[in-house]
Amino acid sequence: MFNKINKYLNNKGKFNKIDLITITVITLLYAILSFINLGSQLCPNTFIRFQEGEKLLIELEDVDDVILFKVFSGEQNSKYNLSLTTNNIEYSYMEEVEGRGAFSWDIIKPKTKAKYITLEFTENSTLGEIALYNNSKEKIKIKDIYYNNKSIKVLTDEEKTIPDQVSYMNTSYFDEIYFARTAYEYVENIPTYEWTHPPLGKLIQAIPIFITKHLSPFNYRLMGNISGILMIIVMYLFGKEIFKTRKYAILSSLLMFFDTFHFVQTRMGTVDSHLVLFIMLSVLFMIKYCNSNKTINLLLSGIFFGLSICVKWTGFYAGLGLAIIYFTYMLKNKKFNVNHLLKGLSFFVIIPLIFYIGIYLLFPNNNLNYTDNIKSIIKQQESMYNYHSKLEADHFFSSEWYTWPVSYKPVWYHERIIDDSKKETISGLGNLVIWFVGIFGMIYLIPKLILKKDKNSFYILILILSLWLPYIFIGRIMFMYHYFPVTPFMMLSLVMLLKDVSEKFKVKYLIPIYMILVVAFFIIYYPVITGNIV
Repeated sequence: MFNKINKYLNNKGKFNKIDLITITVITLLYAILSFINLGSQLCPNTFIRFQEGEKLLIELEDVDDVILFKVFSGEQNSKYNLSLTTNNIEYSYMEEVEGRGAFSWDIIKPKTKAKYITLEFTENSTLGEIALYNNSKEKIKIKDIYYNNKSIKVLTDEEKTIPDQVSYMNTSYFDEIYFARTAYEYVENIPTYEWTHPPLGKLIQAIPIFITKHLSPFNYRLMGNISGILMIIVMYLFGKEIFKTRKYAILSSLLMFFDTFHFVQTRMGTVDSHLVLFIMLSVLFMIKYCNSNKTINLLLSGIFFGLSICVKWTGFYAGLGLAIIYFTYMLKNKKFNVNHLLKGLSFFVIIPLIFYIGIYLLFPNNNLNYTDNIKSIIKQQESMYNYHSKLEADHFFSSEWYTWPVSYKPVWYHERIIDDSKKETISGLGNLVIWFVGIFGMIYLIPKLILKKDKNSFYILILILSLWLPYIFIGRIMFMYHYFPVTPFMMLSLVMLLKDVSEKFKVKYLIPIYMILVVAFFIIYYPVITGNIV
């Protein structure tokens, strides 16, 4: 039996049927795990938009103790002055309420008797649903809601969407308030709010909303999770391409499977999953090109590079690494000629430029600059550059670039206090068993490259440096998720270290013991990364 397992793991050669079965099983297991409690499919989908200065009047059936007030904000966050009265004459001002962001349930606790409630909007706002509760935790009957002296039903027509508990399952969190909002606005043809990154990531995010004609946390997180699942497959392909054996292809994919940061970041309704997936694919096909000299691989590398920069400009950092690898390949193989230069120009400049300009022309409905011509697209790029280069802000969870490999300051994406001893939390924490040892893996690439002239060490090291070191020169606040594109290559360096140590010193059980520790960390921290109550 052990001989069969050994034969299966150490199989060398190209990707075959057994590899297909293997990665299908791994991917299916990860997919099942990643879809558990990804998000609710219930969410208000009918909205009313208010202008600053407008009022909303809520009339209850009877005077009641208004203890709790649930309000759902639409694509615009809500901000209003809340006042209550029992007689519709003398209103008592309670507080200025500001929602948590787009597509979020907010809870207000007036704790007073009332029959009439007014919301006077201090900013342009969008509401989707309203519910009130008394001191018996019973839902208070609303007689009518008036807007512009007209009775409206929009804010009480989706009662089934009102959650018993407000949580990440039914409410947007962290940067979802920008990206999910913009994805929805693309579908509804509303001028898009988030303009500081190119459109592609948000357009991909919008696909489930467009197909189902339904907004929900599940739908605006779905495509990011799918990209996260595909990244497991790409890691297997990396392992097979670089290390040639099935054992290290499996190890490569499992490291990403059990990385807590990958799990958190790809289940959130933002665009980083697509960015990293496209970067990984562009690098994979560049390595395949260097190993095979097949032009189709170079073309695919250029296409995925183009897609990456259409999601975030971080893709340009990968482009730097790809350029170094390509020029080195040409010099080493005496292919530095006009033909190869034209290929590089076509695949990595012209095609990405067509993608980039084309996506702005096809979807020009931008809140800042309507990008229906080249001049407005250039103006948009200037605005984006000025935003990122001149951003002056501070954030408790911001961190310096050199702290990221040790996961020094994880980003606390979500928290809900239940009581003194329980909370719901989602933290972007890296699997320290992977990340800490991964530091040694990255360092190990240097002597291996120098002493053995190992081309795979060169590929991985160049990508790590090109994706990470540019942040040295960036002055704006940064977060640990900026390290996300580096992590696949950090993991590959770790596989290389484990492979060489276990094979050189014949430490038979090194990798199994190490993976037990990796899985144990994932299991222990699972509640912290998934929003489970802890």
